[in-house]
Amino acid sequence: MLAVTAMNNMHETNQKHWDAASPDWERLRDNDGGWRRCPQEPSLAFEGTALDMIREFVGELRGKSVCVIGSGDNYASFALAGLGATVTLADISEKQLAVAAKRASKLGLDILFVRSDAVDLSQLPAAGFDMVCSTNGFFVWIADLVGVFAAVSRVLRPGGYYIFYDVHPFMRPWENRTAIEMKKPYFETGPFQSGSPDDPNYEFHWTIGDILNAPLKAGMEVRRIAESPARDSRFWQGSSYEHRTDESVLDWHDNPRAGLPVWLTVAAKKPRV
Repeated sequence: MLAVTAMNNMHETNQKHWDAASPDWERLRDNDGGWRRCPQEPSLAFEGTALDMIREFVGELRGKSVCVIGSGDNYASFALAGLGATVTLADISEKQLAVAAKRASKLGLDILFVRSDAVDLSQLPAAGFDMVCSTNGFFVWIADLVGVFAAVSRVLRPGGYYIFYDVHPFMRPWENRTAIEMKKPYFETGPFQSGSPDDPNYEFHWTIGDILNAPLKAGMEVRRIAESPARDSRFWQGSSYEHRTDESVLDWHDNPRAGLPVWLTVAAKKPRV
């Protein structure tokens, strides 16, 4: 178990990393251009079965209050705003929030932006949201899973949902994106330090048990779990933001890792009593 101070220090290190990386990610996303289309095409913002779960468990979003935590690329916040939700975006990186705010202004979306660590959402009102959402690449930066779910539970209204999708833990042990060549045991979860001496960062490769036990420890109910393959060949081609297509990599005969689940999607509910 990591001490709270150590976890906070790693989150602060990751915040500095994302502030420094923000300009490069802004260029990647501008080249991809999907953020401009998300308000009208919300499926662009969600992999796995996240959008289906949102529609099933939360229903019509118009007039409902939604918080997106650690959005980073901001696709989800733009899509949910386009569906009529009142959206708050909480992220640890000031630079990422600035990019999101600039894009939201261009899209004419009224979104509230709050700089906050996901394990400390104290700037947000208790029981203030019908839904909390996080997306691809969120948990890998989180040192304290139970702390995140406890913070999410506090800001959810009774009966509200935390719906998230993320890279499936089965994707983490492999050395590269297509070959079956292990780089570490599945059960070795980190923290893993990477980056340069001037720009370090910390990642965590949580297991399915880690991720699903965390909401239970925070008093939430897990209502649905889904495991899904990649639907876009770009996932396997170095970067899902590059415009390349090779449909053969979606076939497990050509790419053995395509036979494993790529996305883990979960709907967790805050009990009404």
